[in-house]
Amino acid sequence: MVIQFRGRRGPPPWAGRGRGCWSWHSIIQQSYTSTIQPQVEKPTPNVLRVITTTIDDRGVDSQISPRFTRAPFIMVIDIVDGRIYRVTPIPNTFMNLPHGAGVALAQWIISSGAKAVIAVNMGPNAAMILQQAGIKVYTVTPGIRVIDALKSLGLVRF
Repeated sequence: MVIQFRGRRGPPPWAGRGRGCWSWHSIIQQSYTSTIQPQVEKPTPNVLRVITTTIDDRGVDSQISPRFTRAPFIMVIDIVDGRIYRVTPIPNTFMNLPHGAGVALAQWIISSGAKAVIAVNMGPNAAMILQQAGIKVYTVTPGIRVIDALKSLGLVRF
């Protein structure tokens, strides 16, 4: 026996109206909170933290991924006085989220203390969240290495 509520399929009309009720938001939030988030220490005030996503973990020689959120690695680059101070490759734990991966990665970027993001392409939700947080988003051409992107954007000098 199939029970239908008011002739339609899906959740009952009372669902989602209070604690513990059925909703897609609770499923997405649960998958975000159950993801192991990468840990990175906050930068000091004189450090420009730039984050990009890469195909591999070879440091500044890595190629920037054409898919921002679904890239295998997150590269955290700390720059002091126009010179690279530290490069930290981190496995991207957000890439396997079924929904809301861009939003989850953008929230992590904000919490990491980044001031700039370099990407080939970015989804509208992640871009909007980063823009509202005051984080500068730089767009680069596909296939460029991290060091070449930093040089062409004028973030580092040699």
